[in-house]
Amino acid sequence: MATNMSSVTENLRAALLRDFKEFYREPSVTRLDGLDRIYTQDIEFHDPVRSLYGRLAVKNQLRGLLSQAHSVQMICEDEQISDNSATLVWKMRFRHKKIKPNQVLESRGITLIRYTDRIYFQEDFFDMGSAVYQHIPLLGSVLRLVNRRIGG
Repeated sequence: MATNMSSVTENLRAALLRDFKEFYREPSVTRLDGLDRIYTQDIEFHDPVRSLYGRLAVKNQLRGLLSQAHSVQMICEDEQISDNSATLVWKMRFRHKKIKPNQVLESRGITLIRYTDRIYFQEDFFDMGSAVYQHIPLLGSVLRLVNRRIGG
């Protein structure tokens, strides 16, 4: 019996992670309802910019972010999976409507998720400087100057 239960759990975990990666591969406003299968109602979400509590808050934040982008694509490059958590290494490519709209910007990051039947905790780690700040005209110049001085 334990073997059957274990394989069911593994299948559910594999399906959850597949749905998560599929949604974020090319997220869109029209697919936000798909998050109901992925996140618990009381998801706790953190990234370098904000902390959100609740699936509705995550959906609203994504709706706002996606409406500012021409395109977004996340490529999962590596993953470490255990029974109740996973760590995903990813690369995100995006075109922002206001920040260099004709250029594809790229950012690398890591996502830590914890789950049971759905994800109840997510924390994203990425460098806002390389993802966004360095592409803002005046701020980008200042950041490049600081990086040169720190780098020697």
